[in-house]
Amino acid sequence: MSVVFNLFEIAVNCFQGFLMVYFPFKFLGGKFSDRFINNYGVMFSTILAAIITIFNYITIFENILAFSYILLLFAYSHLCLKGKIIYKVYASIFPILISIVVSVFTSSLSSVLFDKPVSEIIVQQNWQRIVSVLITQLIIFYLVILSLKVFNRNKDSSYQLSRSEWLLITFTLLLSIMLGTLLMFISFENISGKGRVYVVLGIICILMINIIDFYLVIDLGKKNVSKIMNEKLKMQIAYNEQYVKNADTEYDLIQKLRHDSKAIYQVLGDLLSNGKIEKANDYLNKLTDIVDDKIIFINTDNSFVNSIINAKLTIAKSFGIKTSCLCVKSFNGIDDIDLCRLLSNMLDNAIRATSRVGENDKRISVSISEDVGTYSFIVSNTIDKSVLEYNPELKTTKNNSSESGYGTGIIKDIARKYNGEYDFYEKDKTFYCSVILNSE
Repeated sequence: MSVVFNLFEIAVNCFQGFLMVYFPFKFLGGKFSDRFINNYGVMFSTILAAIITIFNYITIFENILAFSYILLLFAYSHLCLKGKIIYKVYASIFPILISIVVSVFTSSLSSVLFDKPVSEIIVQQNWQRIVSVLITQLIIFYLVILSLKVFNRNKDSSYQLSRSEWLLITFTLLLSIMLGTLLMFISFENISGKGRVYVVLGIICILMINIIDFYLVIDLGKKNVSKIMNEKLKMQIAYNEQYVKNADTEYDLIQKLRHDSKAIYQVLGDLLSNGKIEKANDYLNKLTDIVDDKIIFINTDNSFVNSIINAKLTIAKSFGIKTSCLCVKSFNGIDDIDLCRLLSNMLDNAIRATSRVGENDKRISVSISEDVGTYSFIVSNTIDKSVLEYNPELKTTKNNSSESGYGTGIIKDIARKYNGEYDFYEKDKTFYCSVILNSE
């Protein structure tokens, strides 16, 4: 019988080890692929299950030893998963906290139901112990899955939480764990049956508070998404209006060119028939310059990108700046608002800097490329003197000092959001702003 119970305990520990490792994997995402096994999940699950089994033979309740579980999960998150350190710490602590609270609750509840001390429920090998363990694992499983849904960090998720909201939720959970642990220690004491009832009622209150908190988080997350969508719609309307204006301007120009085409052909015919080939070439070059000054042939699948690049480069041309643009067709996995903010700030900074250059050769170049889910944005502009030497922090030179650093700050924030990179550098009297975003 003892062998059967030992096998049962090992199986439960393996299941718990898997859940504890699965949470950070789904929460953060794998570095190497989107499959659990390819990110060494099975290996770390086995290690954690082995540690849990060893500690169960050493002590009834892990206490300080539970920190070793957290350290192992953090090592797994750091080595095999994506995301910032703060998220990795959170993902390492949260499943352990769930496990502790649920264990306290089910042990105390079983103690009341079976009228036995908690220590006996945990130690003895009987059917009460099996029932308590199974209920514990089922509740842990449910809370882990529910938590993954609530705290989904996917950019396309229906839940979005701010940093301050994350901190408040974490603080609530930590307080719940502390209270649950205190109740666990109380339940180990030789208290009366009525005392065990009070412990169970206290734990039920803690669980109810957290369940209510979960659903408040869901509601708050949905409201945040609605707010983001409203901002996106406002921005879309503004940029669509700009896009329509650009399209109308280009259409009017084409109509004028078509209207004037007969006269153009007649002038060219007269020049060529009279052997004035050089004047005919000059006339054609002037016509080409007129068209180039007004029309920018950028046509991607994203109307935001079309509107911003066409509008900004048209403005650049009005300052006598030569422009060029090489751009991909689509932007999968990058939020439209982030695209608008990134391109607007990169181009505004370039136009503002280049418009002050005293040289005749004023140039702005835009290059947007994509390689396996990684987008590279490079905007370069000519300079007459080093910017980084005299303004290494890239503070604004606008009259409104309250906007100091907002443009570059937004660029940096967007790069961090997509676990990307940013760089500002100079070469051959040209300033470069480079941003890399990971869409996967």
